[in-house]
Amino acid sequence: MNSERFKHLRDYVGYDNERLAKMLNIDVAEVEEYCSGGKPIPDRMANELEAFADWSSEVGDTTVKRELAMKYLGKEGR
Repeated sequence: MNSERFKHLRDYVGYDNERLAKMLNIDVAEVEEYCSGGKPIPDRMANELEAFADWSSEVGDTTVKRELAMKYLGKEGR
């Protein structure tokens, strides 16, 4: 995965760098490096992001998508 695809998927799922870092369990600085192309994106992370974007596209309703994303991030009930 290249940095353009990484940024596209980040924007597609509606996350900023901080939220994407939390989802991928990495530092925000790493997300910024991946977005700038300064660091190669590991296959495991690319696959996880692709899978999350695919899952996210299947959920049509924005409210449901937000609730499921919060659950996915472990923030339900907060």
